[in-house]
Amino acid sequence: GNNNRATGSYASVSGGQNNEASGDASSISGGNSNVASGTLSSVTGGNYNRATGSYASVSGGQNNEASGDASSISGGDENVASGKFSSVTGGIYNRATNSFASVSGGYSNEASEYASSVTGGRLNSATYSYSSVSG
Repeated sequence: GNNNRATGSYASVSGGQNNEASGDASSISGGNSNVASGTLSSVTGGNYNRATGSYASVSGGQNNEASGDASSISGGDENVASGKFSSVTGGIYNRATNSFASVSGGYSNEASEYASSVTGGRLNSATYSYSSVSG
């Protein structure tokens, strides 16, 4: 790798370039300009991804941010998982912003309430607790 930094206690960066694992026990496997700053967070690869919540993970893609504790993003572009235990599977410009919310893909979808979900499509919103929208 090139210009990688593992600054958190027990943190590791396995490859890539310009990556920083600053959270305690955080890890980055590769890619470019990724950040794992949450405790026990991880970024597997991609470009400009951020895992900032504790136990958060980003598996790939670019410009994604998993900021909720135990949140995850599997890939895609410009996705955000900010709720605790929230997830975005892929797509572009999707947001899971409340606890246990999920977006399975698509374009510019949002699951914004507790345990809400959007399964794809375009410009869909799940705005009530336990609500779901099938794209």
